[in-house]
Amino acid sequence: MWRQHWPLMWHLVLTWQWPVMSQSLLAWQKQWHKRGAMKNPTNWPLIGMLPALLMNLGPQYYDWMTSILIENGGTFQFIGPWLWLVGGSRRQDSLVTADPRNIEHVLRYNFANYPKGPDFTAIFHDLLGDGIFNADHDLWRLQRKTASLHLNSRSCRDFADATIFSAASRKLLPILRHNSGSSSTVDFQDLMLRFTFDTISIVAFGIDTRCLSPDLPKVPFAAAFETALECTSFRFSTPMMSWKVLRCLGIGWEKNLSNALHEIDAYVQEVVDDRRKAFTSNPDMASDLLTCFLRMEEGNGGTLKAHDDKFLKDVIINILLAGRDTSALALAWFFWLLASHPKVEEKLVQEARHVLLPTNGELPAEHEILHTREKLNQMVYLQAALLESLRLYPSVPTDYKYVMSDDVLPDGNQVRKGQQFIYSIYSMGRMESIWGKDCLLFKPERWLVYNSENSYRLASNVSPFQYTAFNAGPRTCLGKDMAFTLMKVVVSTILLRYSVVCLPGQEKIVPKLCPTLYIKDGLQVRVQPRQPL
Repeated sequence: MWRQHWPLMWHLVLTWQWPVMSQSLLAWQKQWHKRGAMKNPTNWPLIGMLPALLMNLGPQYYDWMTSILIENGGTFQFIGPWLWLVGGSRRQDSLVTADPRNIEHVLRYNFANYPKGPDFTAIFHDLLGDGIFNADHDLWRLQRKTASLHLNSRSCRDFADATIFSAASRKLLPILRHNSGSSSTVDFQDLMLRFTFDTISIVAFGIDTRCLSPDLPKVPFAAAFETALECTSFRFSTPMMSWKVLRCLGIGWEKNLSNALHEIDAYVQEVVDDRRKAFTSNPDMASDLLTCFLRMEEGNGGTLKAHDDKFLKDVIINILLAGRDTSALALAWFFWLLASHPKVEEKLVQEARHVLLPTNGELPAEHEILHTREKLNQMVYLQAALLESLRLYPSVPTDYKYVMSDDVLPDGNQVRKGQQFIYSIYSMGRMESIWGKDCLLFKPERWLVYNSENSYRLASNVSPFQYTAFNAGPRTCLGKDMAFTLMKVVVSTILLRYSVVCLPGQEKIVPKLCPTLYIKDGLQVRVQPRQPL
């Protein structure tokens, strides 16, 4: 029987949670919580606030952190155990904030002082390598410049639009029809992940994944990618030396991470081989993003080689994280919110019918493409609803920075060299100081400025540093425009023909503790044909 628990025993030893001390402190912590006598985590001798963090490492983590930030006026100093210094870790404490002033200072005015840093890079290196999400300085600039030149080109935008429009009408709708009816259920989160995986693979790599067939076949890479993200997130709550030992021993979540990485590596190697072969035979072929990197000359004094397989695989994984997870998870949370807000859904359906359907209101054939850029730009209420959903459930709930040198933040808090600066995007959407007393409500109208009773436009007075769902400053998301195009197409395509009804028990879904905001256990729904006009 003890063999079943030895990975946990190793974890307790390697994170210096001596059984007697750990159990006692956790018990005391629970008692304090029950009595309501403690607003903030207790700063215990030697181990700091670690017990409270460990207690809340689960679906409640983001709301727990939000409550602490609210209690402390938007910024909080988390004190970690001094033993985290062993093995060279510099994560002894962190400053956590949801204050837009601090975030603008870090992401805009003093950007160079706050890179990702060595701790973040080490935690994600096994998964993301030297890709754009994990890179700093010259390596980051080179990748961003290459990606920006491609994504901002007219040819890329037109190709991406055509791919998304076609996938929605010719791939997504047949799946919905096949799974519609009172007896069929589908994991909507999984379906959206398949859709974004398929479209981003075509746009960025020229690869059709064929995962969008009506029978929804298993996608080993997708499962491995989610496992890798979840296992990587555990490293944030573990001293660096500890998870490195676990990795060397091949036990616990590090074993699961290693297995997932093997599956991921096999897939991306196949993608690299395919594009390299196509590029070699036809260097002038139409450019997807990966081909742009293949064309890239050596840079940074010869230390970065575009034709190195490791670098290209890092590019692929980072693009998939950006293009697959973020939009898919945003759509899953969006449709979950719609299920409890029928008036918002009704307005969205009316807008989609008005913009996309002919004057007689008849639905065209399933395979016909209804969307254009011009029509998408007219769907203002849908844009507002998506912005509002991402305010409450941002696809990336938390971001991390490393402090290069001592600094004083606008709210008066000080940060020291080697400290970690964390800003909670999830918490920002729940701050009354930013959004008012109705901050917890799903209210698309907050994004609209009304010109008359039936005429409105998007508000333009929201600072990107109080709404950081797409990051802000020099690291602003390059794919923001493509993401909104994809989300608008998916939402309007579905709502014109179907209602997405959550199954009983899905009213209280919770997020998974992960770098991206997965719904724990997915979103189980029924797809029902919408009644015609």
